[in-house]
Amino acid sequence: MDESANLSTSMGDVEASMLNQNVSFSSTMVTSNGDLSLPKLSVTLSEAEILKLRSGRPKNAVESPDASVPMETSLAAESAQDDADEKEESVRVVDIEDTLELTSNGNEVEPEDQGFANAPVLKYFQGALVEVGRRCWTSSTEAQHYTKGCYWSPDGTCLLVPVHLDGMHVIELPSDLYCADTVQPERSLSKLESEVHVPEGGTVYDCVWYPHMNSLQPETCLWLATRQHEPIHMWDAFDGSLRCSYSGYDAVDEVMAAISLAFSHDGEQIYAGYKRCIKIFDTSRPGRVCDDYPVKFAISCIAQTTTHPHTLTCGNWHGYIQHFDLRCSHKQGPLFTLGGHEGGITQLRYGEFGTGEWHLFSGARKCDKILHWDMRNYKQPLVELQRHVDTNQRIQFDLTSDSHWLASGDTRGSVNVWDLKRYGDPSVLPLHSDCCNGVSINPAMPILATSSGQFHFTDQSDQGDNVTLNGTETTELPAPADVNQNQQEVIYENAVVMWWCGQTG
Repeated sequence: MDESANLSTSMGDVEASMLNQNVSFSSTMVTSNGDLSLPKLSVTLSEAEILKLRSGRPKNAVESPDASVPMETSLAAESAQDDADEKEESVRVVDIEDTLELTSNGNEVEPEDQGFANAPVLKYFQGALVEVGRRCWTSSTEAQHYTKGCYWSPDGTCLLVPVHLDGMHVIELPSDLYCADTVQPERSLSKLESEVHVPEGGTVYDCVWYPHMNSLQPETCLWLATRQHEPIHMWDAFDGSLRCSYSGYDAVDEVMAAISLAFSHDGEQIYAGYKRCIKIFDTSRPGRVCDDYPVKFAISCIAQTTTHPHTLTCGNWHGYIQHFDLRCSHKQGPLFTLGGHEGGITQLRYGEFGTGEWHLFSGARKCDKILHWDMRNYKQPLVELQRHVDTNQRIQFDLTSDSHWLASGDTRGSVNVWDLKRYGDPSVLPLHSDCCNGVSINPAMPILATSSGQFHFTDQSDQGDNVTLNGTETTELPAPADVNQNQQEVIYENAVVMWWCGQTG
């Protein structure tokens, strides 16, 4: 009996000390199966101890007995004091239901959404585009430094740009644009500089940012890249150092280079597409340990939807889109296969159109169509969006965070912008003098990034070509006397440009 009383008293002391100290718990914990659970603390207290805790008295406080006061009076006074303290506590303590924010329809707002309840809605393409920054690379017939797309980080502060024969560059957003609501058309042009440069180590096949990247948390500032004859590398976005590698091996135990990359939405897994399989790595476990999911075709691009996190949508070089359920055996094959493109699939992207809606956009090389699919009824695409793609390189497209606008480059140097609420003809913006291969929309600000350049097939023995560098400077190389005077003009514009696409002052 005494031991149980002492145990109860000690647990009450622990509870009181926890109430009087600054004790913090992690708001969520991830279990082994990926579910979110709240930490639980179970303590059994008696009614007297609960009243004692509510009274707010220190746990070591000792009542000084007063012999002149009768016991009945003392007990009555203590009871009245406890009732008063309980009423005061009931006024001071806030009910947890009062802390829940309600939406306009009376539903409770989820805790992770309360921080964005009053966030301003981004408005894109409200007027003329204003160029706010530019970076160019020189090029020649011997070394053509063309860009290979551009990728905004999830927090919108950094732009990743792979460049042929010049590695990968990380460019920061100009500091005056972080808190800008509008931009004046006469704003001076910022010269974009590379904050991080990873030297050339091979042709960059694909790269992807960590989905929870936040510049205020350096440990999350990283990206993955796969290059020719190399394993998958994880790079630090602060200093460009190599953090770790994920290696895929073939049947003869030789390192294979992945063709495509994708993070899971929670960032805990890495999906890598190879010529005959999909390898699934654990992000927290670098090395060669992974799960293999055999497929019949090379995986050229990967997309995943939040609606079905256990499935992957993959494109291949044969022009097909296949949807796999990773919980099923690979012998079952894809759940379904989509066609409609004339060339190999180069990009897949899911759009968020509402609860229960499941929309996919796909693009291919040497194919002038971007297909919009409703995956709930995938027999044929909903809409075919037309653009100009005449080469085998990847021509990027991107969606705004609300899936209202879709922007795509093309091989003629223009950016095509569609209003997905209307599905009319696109607005064609001639922004570059060479192929516009990269388009990326900032997820946090109304800023559009575009990149340009492509490989030009030229006859290096002909020394009489007119070479235009970056669309601004034209030089005529001297031609020998025995060379034909027929000259060919070659336009090189290898640039990355940032455009303000919101409201202008």
